[in-house]
Amino acid sequence: MRIEITSFGHKYGEIAADIVLDMRCLGNPYWVPALRELSGLDAPVREYILQDKDSAAYLRTMLLLMEMQAKLAARRGCECLRIAVGCTGGRHRSVTAAVLLAQRLGEQGHTVHLTHRDIERG
Repeated sequence: MRIEITSFGHKYGEIAADIVLDMRCLGNPYWVPALRELSGLDAPVREYILQDKDSAAYLRTMLLLMEMQAKLAARRGCECLRIAVGCTGGRHRSVTAAVLLAQRLGEQGHTVHLTHRDIERG
């Protein structure tokens, strides 16, 4: 089974997916001047998000849920599972979460394709 993960910004429009995960509840690095121009691909942004206990717990729960989703989808013969991960601008929180998700599912042997639709816009 192929898993397509796309990070995106809600303010740039919705996205077609089997599952849409919303990261807007996490602390927003955009409001930290030193992090604003960085993205979720940069370590300081990931560290900012993960240092918050609630954000870290939310992401752990998301990873467990998506692991189960992927396992069940593969078991029922699904050819492709499309997961969209959104935040406001698609540059910080959604990118961080999408990267973590792609890494975790890839480690479990899934074929994962990761894209960041709005990383340059956010």
